[in-house]
Amino acid sequence: MVGAMQASIYELLKADHKTVKSLFEAMEASEDAATRTDLVAKLKHELLAHSEAEDIVFYQPLKPAEKVRDLILEAEEEHRVVSRLLGELERLSAENERWKARLTVLKELVEHHVEEEEGEMFTKAKAILDREQAQELGATFLAEKQRIKAALRSAA
Repeated sequence: MVGAMQASIYELLKADHKTVKSLFEAMEASEDAATRTDLVAKLKHELLAHSEAEDIVFYQPLKPAEKVRDLILEAEEEHRVVSRLLGELERLSAENERWKARLTVLKELVEHHVEEEEGEMFTKAKAILDREQAQELGATFLAEKQRIKAALRSAA
């Protein structure tokens, strides 16, 4: 893989998707309430930074293109629902009997989002963005995500 500064937006989004998948797996495997609570906070931090940066850096430049507009509108709505579910999961005691059910719903929504994004959306985006543009968006995405993560830390 190319260096992080030269990584394309697609490579970076896929790497984030893998990080989130591993957090979901750790949460599902955990029976300890304190560990679950910690993992929810990490998941929220990762997903919020990812989705906000993705909205700004990836979706907005593509949105005018008719061939991806509907996919982007749907993805933005999925981000909104994911954010709401994360807040609900965070407020719910990790010992509550509904905790695992809510986690499952959140995970299924994220998996659906990732599948559509890495499949249909990436395919259509690659027909719009050339390689250089994808790498430039990758660098911009990294910077924006770091800015958002810093803002999330200072707000916590």
